[in-house]
Amino acid sequence: MILTIFFLVLLLGVVFIAQKFLFRKFWDKNLDVRIEFDRDYVFCGEDANLLETIVNNKYLPLPVLEVGFDMSRALAFREEDNSTVSDMTYRRDIFTASVKQRITRTLPFRARKRGYYRIASTTVTSHDFLMQDKLVTHMPQTTAFFVLPARLPVEQIRIPYSRIMGMLVSRRRVYDDPFEFAGIRDYRRTDPMKHINWKASARNGSLLVNLHESTLSQQVVLLLDCEGTGSAVTDTLNETSISIAAALAARMLQDGISVTICSNGTDILTGKPLHTGELTGRSTALHMRRQLARLVCKNNLPPMDGIMRAELERSGKENNLYVLISKEQKLRLLPTLEALAGGHEAVWILPEDRNMPERHKMTETSKHVEIVRWMV
Repeated sequence: MILTIFFLVLLLGVVFIAQKFLFRKFWDKNLDVRIEFDRDYVFCGEDANLLETIVNNKYLPLPVLEVGFDMSRALAFREEDNSTVSDMTYRRDIFTASVKQRITRTLPFRARKRGYYRIASTTVTSHDFLMQDKLVTHMPQTTAFFVLPARLPVEQIRIPYSRIMGMLVSRRRVYDDPFEFAGIRDYRRTDPMKHINWKASARNGSLLVNLHESTLSQQVVLLLDCEGTGSAVTDTLNETSISIAAALAARMLQDGISVTICSNGTDILTGKPLHTGELTGRSTALHMRRQLARLVCKNNLPPMDGIMRAELERSGKENNLYVLISKEQKLRLLPTLEALAGGHEAVWILPEDRNMPERHKMTETSKHVEIVRWMV
């Protein structure tokens, strides 16, 4: 009897040591944990899903598998179970992975703030069968996610866009080059008689007019001021400014107008002030929005008037149409914008807090700069 008990205890000891050895050596072999977003981007305020995928591709089951990761609290999970929220959201999910099993869990969330978000690694923790050993490893992740600037209703963007287009059309009429022939089209009542091609009209049996190339480059430069952060009003005005820039640029690209965006806001990846370069074609709109998603607003950014002067030196094109988007209520940016426009018309879109006292609002006007107020 004593011998039987001895062998039983010895057997249990061997099993205990063997399972501990097996877990220590093989628990993370052929184990893959991936944290992925179900898409590359959403617009601010929209919903998406985070996918947790665990693959245990071996014959050793894992009775307890804890997956932990940190994510920005700007991406808010619908269900806050297993989450701790402070400066970040700390997520811990527990699984049981049997032999040769694949597990996928879907975690819905809402993108509450524009930005560029990454999950760099996961912490994976397991225990042996007897819950004696705690085994930990870290698995790198490569997932990234863009929250694009919030969409703006079409009716909100209509007024500033019509002002900009009116200025472009006015310039095009002034600067048409009569010596650069571009083609023929049907006559319209607003066309000057001097543009009628009489020979082509006689052959066609209806009036046709000559099209001329414009000597004016039809490019709009959006100057985006992002300085300041810390208060709810300032943050809201900055985000509104970025959304206005995104909406205007996308609409102009759709209509065949070249766009450049310059900002004192810095790119979170490069740390440098944003300069998109010349964008053309509607296919570049998503690229532009992703650049704006990475834009960081903060205090002590490079002065906006310095960015504007640098743009004048860089482009050397006085015929560009310049559109400033800034919440600045002081006069200091107006002379620089007028100098940048080179005597032509320019636009200043001025996002304002609707609760701001009248005495704090800018009252100056300019002959060449049209100020379009945008209430927030």
